[in-house]
Amino acid sequence: MERPLNVRPIDDPPGITSARTLPAAWYSSADHHERELQSVFRDEWVCVGDVDDMPAPGAWRAISVGGLPVLLVRDREGVLRGFVNVCRHRAAPLCEHGGEGSGAALSCPYHAWLYRLDGTLARAQGVGNPDDFDVADYSLKPVSVSQFRRWVWIHADQTAVAPDFGPLADAIDAFPLESMDVVLAETDERAFNWKVLLENYSENYHTPFIHPEIDTSNTHDYPMVSDGLVLYAWDRPLHPTDEAGRVMAGLLPGEPGWEALAGADTGQPYAVGSYLTMWPNLMLNVFPDAALAMWMEPVAANRTVVHRRLYMRPGGDADARAANIAAHRLVHLQDIDICNAVQTSHDAGVSADGVLATVEERGVYWVHQHVRRAAGAGLQPARRIWGRGTIAETLLEDRGD
Repeated sequence: MERPLNVRPIDDPPGITSARTLPAAWYSSADHHERELQSVFRDEWVCVGDVDDMPAPGAWRAISVGGLPVLLVRDREGVLRGFVNVCRHRAAPLCEHGGEGSGAALSCPYHAWLYRLDGTLARAQGVGNPDDFDVADYSLKPVSVSQFRRWVWIHADQTAVAPDFGPLADAIDAFPLESMDVVLAETDERAFNWKVLLENYSENYHTPFIHPEIDTSNTHDYPMVSDGLVLYAWDRPLHPTDEAGRVMAGLLPGEPGWEALAGADTGQPYAVGSYLTMWPNLMLNVFPDAALAMWMEPVAANRTVVHRRLYMRPGGDADARAANIAAHRLVHLQDIDICNAVQTSHDAGVSADGVLATVEERGVYWVHQHVRRAAGAGLQPARRIWGRGTIAETLLEDRGD
């Protein structure tokens, strides 16, 4: 493919030329799945949804995070908290999984222990006088809650430091994600391991074959850079014809000038696109006029709940909105079909023992590095997964300065 002079090369990630795919058991074994629930979904920050889906003041909602029952509670002042959804008396759930409620306090359905919305125990009805019992010692066990833009994250460790998504996440600061309207909300349980969809999202190699309707491989390439918890890819025009194209061809995400993309004109779905994989389970498509968020909840080795939200700027043309919805739904269903097919091979116990495409599957390699790190395989991703040092330092070296 012809490459114009003003499109910068990006370093290959060290080790990708000798990389091999993960074994089938890592996608199909119940034992391995249980280990990942602990090492990834309980030991790391996990996206649990859009802030608009969180409880209203004075309300709560029961979810699962890596199999851990969690109760999200918003107090009357609007503070969102998370607790282990287990009564401190005899371990009854305070709210059924997927259930919601509201009121001045939380009452255990088993023996009516009563908790305030801040998690403290207000009353232990009928408990009598156990030795050394003090209601102050029996608050609900908290989990950590954080927010990135409009998405809420949970960590099972109440002492966890808020996640730092770094400069690549900052590169979408100018996009008005919070003011966009939700135009499509879907939640479906799918028949594949969570990593299958994460890998699929993190590469563009499959697009000409799975998504011919949006294939731009003759006019664009699909560079990827990473920094810690974020992989950032974008549609880079090989022969830019407008200002947005020149920004995407000449800069890397987060460099001064990148913010101009937030105000670029778009004439069709998937124009001027940025694509962020945020470890371990959030995937973001970001455009000047729209955004798509997907987050996953693994429920079994080969079953994953996938939540999707499509957002658009308010007041847009109805036909443009309909076209965006249709395009994103088509692409998603095409991805679901191939992910389902891939999972049948994993379930059959057949490992591909494959290599990774050294350019097109840099994102898959990034996913695998994090997976192997979580599995304790000894591959510790550096702060910058590939490249040399910070983004600025890498740019200087790429230029030969």
